[in-house]
Amino acid sequence: MLTENGLEIDLNAVNDVLQRADVLTIGFTVFPERLLVDARTLPDAGPLIAIVGPVASVQERYLWLGKHRSQFPAPEAFSFFMWPHTVRNMVERNVLRVLRDRLRSVSSESDEVLEKTLARLLSLEEQAFRSAIRGDEPWQALWQAG
Repeated sequence: MLTENGLEIDLNAVNDVLQRADVLTIGFTVFPERLLVDARTLPDAGPLIAIVGPVASVQERYLWLGKHRSQFPAPEAFSFFMWPHTVRNMVERNVLRVLRDRLRSVSSESDEVLEKTLARLLSLEEQAFRSAIRGDEPWQALWQAG
């Protein structure tokens, strides 16, 4: 599928990752924060849906998971991808439908948590766009160059 910036997305591949990954991290192009979903559950621990900072390596993410999800062993399937479009595009196209359905099947609260998390990501994206327009850090307006 070609979308807002002309990049082709293989939605079948995205859906496969959303369906299979124990832990999934999605990066975005205009702000550094990531959407992290740990779909693993235990009787006393549901899935984790969170906004996290970037890390330099997979090993650092494993250490982060060990600290925040210590009751779980290392994940068997860990995936990361950059979403090349806006968060708004992801939400409007309901790209996370497969993940939403998967989480809903194991946790009744996951839908509300995912909605709140996506709303926060939309806010981060809007803030990044505003910063870019103003030429704030890390963006530099053309008229400030030189």
